[in-house]
Amino acid sequence: MRYVMQKSSSHGFTPIKSGFTLIELLLAVTIMLAIGAPSSIFLSNFLTQNAVSNTQTRLINQLRKAQMYAVMGKQNGRWGVRFGLVGSNKTITLFQGNSYALRNTAFDELFTENPNVLTSTYPFEIVFTKTTGLPSTTGTYSITGNGISKNITVNSQGVVSR
Repeated sequence: MRYVMQKSSSHGFTPIKSGFTLIELLLAVTIMLAIGAPSSIFLSNFLTQNAVSNTQTRLINQLRKAQMYAVMGKQNGRWGVRFGLVGSNKTITLFQGNSYALRNTAFDELFTENPNVLTSTYPFEIVFTKTTGLPSTTGTYSITGNGISKNITVNSQGVVSR
């Protein structure tokens, strides 16, 4: 702090604080940077972890929805889910048809995903048979982003689990 001397009527001069010195400002900025840098790293990791979790949840929900539509015989056909690129965007697509290539595009439901999220097999699609709801493929799919990983398993009966 910088001090300015002011004349006092009884004791002579008394110091009065006036503004901040350069050292004080540098110290304050240094403290803020020391606190802010780790916070930004934590925030980045949190956002990626959240994106991986959201992708896992959305993919599980779409797989279950496709299986339910197939068992119900909605639109009298098979239903499936594909995780892959549409243009330059990563998407989860719920579709009606024997495969993604032969689907009826009028029933597509698209969900754009975070570009930092990857899957172990990319692209992939799972189609559920009409009435029985059995999947065309089974296995465990890993969803990752920035070192964070979550799994989805589809068994031979079509049960989707985390």
